Amino acid sequence: MTLHVPAIEHKAESNIFKWVQAEKTHRRLARRDLPNQVGPYLALSRETGACGSEIAKKVAERLQWDLLDQEIVDYMQQHYGTPRCLIQRVDERHENWLSSIITSRIGGLGFSESTYTHRVTKLLLLAASHGKVVIVGRGARFILPRDRGLSVRIVAPMDFRVDQVMRMQGLDEREARRFIVETDRDRDVYIKDHFHQKASDPHLYDLIINVGDLSLDDATDTIVESIGHFTRKVA
Repeated sequence: MTLHVPAIEHKAESNIFKWVQAEKTHRRLARRDLPNQVGPYLALSRETGACGSEIAKKVAERLQWDLLDQEIVDYMQQHYGTPRCLIQRVDERHENWLSSIITSRIGGLGFSESTYTHRVTKLLLLAASHGKVVIVGRGARFILPRDRGLSVRIVAPMDFRVDQVMRMQGLDEREARRFIVETDRDRDVYIKDHFHQKASDPHLYDLIINVGDLSLDDATDTIVESIGHFTRKVA
C-alpha cells in the first residue's frame, strides 16, 4: 500500500524539485563557465516590513517567473530532514557560539548556520542556472554573477514598516518596532559575516525602491520594466 501525503506530493511538483531533477541543469552546474549560464534572475533584498515578499510575488506573477522565498525553507526541511523551527532559527540570521552549539546538537551533527548557508548557496545557483527566477533575500546578490541578473532593494519609512508588521503579525507598536530592529540587525550581521558586505549599502544594488512613496503595484511595475530593459540588454 502506498502512502500519499498531499502536502509532500505538492512540494515534489514544485520548481525546486524540477530544478534538482533536471539533468541538463546539473551538467551546466558542473562546467567552469557557470557565470555565463546563470540568469536572468531578480535578487530582491528588503527591509523588514517593507513588503518585499509581497512585491516579489507580484513580480513573479507578472513575468511568469519562478519564485524562491519561503520555498527555500520548505525544501531544506524535506530534503535534509531538519526541523523547520531550526531552519528558521538560522535563516538569514546570525547565531552566537552557544546558540550554534545548541542548534547543531538538536538538529543533528553537521547542521549549523554555515552548513545551512552552504546549502542555500547551492540551491540559489541551481535556481539561477535555470533562469527566470525571483529570489528573495538569502544573500543572492552576493552569490550570483551580478551581470546576469538585476538586484533590487525595497525600503520604507519606519512608521510604514511598523504598521505592516502590526497588521501582519498582530503585534502592538512597541513589539513591532523591536521585531523590525532585531530582524534587520540579524540580516545585516548575517550578510556581513558570510559575504563581508553591508546589506544597506545603496551602491550594491541596481535599483532601490521606497514603498513609502509608491504603491506595491507601482513598485511592481517599476521592477518589471527594469527587468525588461535588463533582459533586452543582455540578450
